[in-house]
Amino acid sequence: MTTCGPVTKSLLLLAVVVALTGQGSAVPQKVPECCTRVTKQEITETIVAYMVQKRNHHCVNAVIFKTESGKLFCCKDNEPWVKRKVGELELHKRFALASPPPS
Repeated sequence: MTTCGPVTKSLLLLAVVVALTGQGSAVPQKVPECCTRVTKQEITETIVAYMVQKRNHHCVNAVIFKTESGKLFCCKDNEPWVKRKVGELELHKRFALASPPPS
């Protein structure tokens, strides 16, 4: 049995997030191998999804945000605004899963 490394798992998770939240664009989006640098600057675009990347080889600890326009941003995982945004996205996801479907 073959096991997947952390980078492979991260890329697979990112691909799933991108596929589930994509706008159906006919142009394939290139997924970066991993974040090697991060920004502390708050993202001003509407964020629709995220994934957590753990440090591995040349990859750094990061939260990767996907915006409504499809852009991906590597952000410093321990910034207060990043933690707040992840919490908001999780809350929104839990609320969406708990809401009954419209009749």
